[in-house]
Amino acid sequence: MARARNIKPGFFRNADLVELPFEARLLFIGLWTIADRAGRLEDRPKQIKMELFPADNMDCDALLGLLAGIRMIERYKAGGTRYLQVVNFGKHQNPHKDEKQSTIPPNDGTAETVIENRDGHSANTMQAGCKHGATSEVVGLIPDSLLLIPEENPCSPPASESADDGFATFWEQYPKKVAKPQALKAWKKIKPAGQVLASLMEALGKQSDSLDWKKDGGQFIPHPATWLNGRRWEDEAPQAAGQTPATTSPKPGDTRKRWGADEIFDETMGWIPA
Repeated sequence: MARARNIKPGFFRNADLVELPFEARLLFIGLWTIADRAGRLEDRPKQIKMELFPADNMDCDALLGLLAGIRMIERYKAGGTRYLQVVNFGKHQNPHKDEKQSTIPPNDGTAETVIENRDGHSANTMQAGCKHGATSEVVGLIPDSLLLIPEENPCSPPASESADDGFATFWEQYPKKVAKPQALKAWKKIKPAGQVLASLMEALGKQSDSLDWKKDGGQFIPHPATWLNGRRWEDEAPQAAGQTPATTSPKPGDTRKRWGADEIFDETMGWIPA
């Protein structure tokens, strides 16, 4: 059952949330309303979508993965069942006194923390460590503003790791540079190479020059992570900007051969024998 929750102005200024697609941000708010008084619920993407986005075409599982990636939620497994925990839910929400106590086990450190990938395989992140000597990132939340406070340097891969697999070139050419960490995750999940990489970059060039991407100041250009996760390079080739749409409407005086006879187009009578 959905419940009334609070939202604070600082939500809209959160440094990590603003890099996510607006669907992910709206989903995060929606999770508060269907979570129990402890901020927990079952990790069932299809059911969550039906609760929050029944009429929209979106990938709820992928969006939950984005939220987990910036530690706004935790996805874990306990007793063979998958659950979600909204991080710091108790600091920002005041459940009604009559709301039932949570019956979902917490992620107390013994549960298996997992993030479900789009291909159905689970990535166990419980003991994932940092590489290259970097330290783990500990993130706190200011209760009144919902602004993240990094306490130590984030554990992120050096730029050279993403430069030699084609991502650097992709990012340089993509016309809408937002949510780079999410785009890099999507790139590494796809691992484009060979003909796939060539097709991807060719399609990117055509779509970047299309009417859809150039109109209205480029506001219809999808986020790069969305473009990659949706395999949008496989879409039908768009109409290039400045290209005159093809027309099949005949003009007066046009001629054609039909069933072995010559015809001419008359503005009033249409096609008539020549």
